[in-house]
Amino acid sequence: MLGVCCHWLEERTKPKGKVEVINAMEERTLQLGRYRDGKYTPEQIKATYVNNVANLAKMLPKIAGQGVKLFRISSALFPLADQVDRSLWDNDEVQGILLGAGEFIKRNQMRVSTHPGQFCVLSSDSDNVIEKSIQELEIHGWLFDAMGLDHSPYYAINIHGGKSNRSSRLIEQIKSLSPRVRKRLTLENDESAYSLLDLIEVHKETGVPLVWDSHHHTFNDGDLTMEEAHCLACETWPNGINPLQHISNTSPELANGSFIEKRKHSDMIHYVPEVQLNALRDRTVDVEVEAKLKNISVFQMSRQFEIPL
Repeated sequence: MLGVCCHWLEERTKPKGKVEVINAMEERTLQLGRYRDGKYTPEQIKATYVNNVANLAKMLPKIAGQGVKLFRISSALFPLADQVDRSLWDNDEVQGILLGAGEFIKRNQMRVSTHPGQFCVLSSDSDNVIEKSIQELEIHGWLFDAMGLDHSPYYAINIHGGKSNRSSRLIEQIKSLSPRVRKRLTLENDESAYSLLDLIEVHKETGVPLVWDSHHHTFNDGDLTMEEAHCLACETWPNGINPLQHISNTSPELANGSFIEKRKHSDMIHYVPEVQLNALRDRTVDVEVEAKLKNISVFQMSRQFEIPL
């Protein structure tokens, strides 16, 4: 399967005829500074969460109806959830909407994942950072529980290894996680700190499956070929669950740019590694497409490379 990440883009025509591309998920946010200054009432905060989960539930039929069965749920679904009173997001109204969304996902054989942000670092030297990271992961675990989804990496909570050369710290913290997080957790190779080969050792100690990102691999290959990394990552997944992978590209005009420029995601996918392409065509992996134009890029990629959605 090809997966869309977080947003669903649609064209809208403005009053004067100008066409713009907008995110139809209509996700609202909350600002930490305004919250600390008391600018939000509890009712406004709860309404933000209700809006976000209601829009997710509303969009799932449209997403599935266009043939997309893999979708990454935004990690910003519950902004400031770690700061506000829990009852504002963990309540009957929110849970009722999420349960309905989960029933739709299961009934239509969809696969969903989530990807906590860059500040979720289980290998940090800071106990405070680790505490906040675990708190964030627990909220994601609660989300999938509220949707009635299995404790399985089929519904992945995906993170990076974090601070380099801290594998033992990472392993220690993974083992301390609650089952609703640990049993869904996956680890992804990154551009500098943890190659796929680095994460293999973490997998051996924890059993956590590895999400192979082919774009990250081009920067930090651990002396593995594309084929070797793909195969090693696939072997970490339980039988009966397609391995989850990621793809993105460097924009062609930045091919000779700096490291920072080349790591940026392009609007569309113009290159798919052969081993990943063959696996997609054989339906032996599920790949989330990390291109800026989201579903537009997924449909274009499916047509151009003859990959089934």
